[in-house]
Amino acid sequence: MRSIIIGSMNIQNKYKIPSYDGLDEHGNDNVEILKEFLKNNNIDILGTQELVRRFIDRIKVAIKPEYKIYGDFRYGNNNVVRNLKFFDRFNETVSIITKHRVLTSKTTTMPWLPRRIKDFVKGLKLKSIRPRVVTTALIEIEGFGKVNFINTHLDHRLSIIQIRQLNYLHKMIEKSKNPVILTGDFNMDMEMPRFKLFVENLDSIGYKRVPNAKKTYKYQADKLPIDHIFIPKEWNIEEIEIADDKYLDHFSDHYPILVRI
Repeated sequence: MRSIIIGSMNIQNKYKIPSYDGLDEHGNDNVEILKEFLKNNNIDILGTQELVRRFIDRIKVAIKPEYKIYGDFRYGNNNVVRNLKFFDRFNETVSIITKHRVLTSKTTTMPWLPRRIKDFVKGLKLKSIRPRVVTTALIEIEGFGKVNFINTHLDHRLSIIQIRQLNYLHKMIEKSKNPVILTGDFNMDMEMPRFKLFVENLDSIGYKRVPNAKKTYKYQADKLPIDHIFIPKEWNIEEIEIADDKYLDHFSDHYPILVRI
């Protein structure tokens, strides 16, 4: 069986910064940096987080014809949303970039609203009340067949919402008729009981976490990863890399995780 390289990368939504113009502090175009990152690492499939419209529109042009990008926005893409420019800064996607044939793709909303008033108020104070989405793509890969690639970005503050979102992902994977690759920014590390339970639950249905122990968020105090990749237990891991290249220093506040399987 041939090897493939898959990854997860939080791009960082810098459009929340009013002065951001798509360039890093050295004047390098971040779209070109992403294009070179895909090419230099020969990436087959990359799960991304925090992409917004202005970035995606340029990426689509820059990476073709070798790569295509799939995924819809957290607030949708209808005429009302497109005409309200206010949403552009916050209307993120969890897009999937791949060089392989995509048979179907879909973006759905996960549970994101607290059920109790006190949790809702807490979420507002923590600026955590916002839709969280998951993008799935049924991808045909030579040597692997049809693979269901799932990519997401979970709540970063409310544990009760994180648990519901983890349960949502578990059910998605359990129902899949094809092997699953799961990538994403989970905003949780292996020291958190709720995430450890999720890892154990996936293990019970035939999936393993790629065992990276290096931090993926640059400012993570305990130096544990919060970006993760899961694959079928029977697949062999040949190499794991946290891409902390110097040219990525100003690209994002996360380090991409790559795995050759």
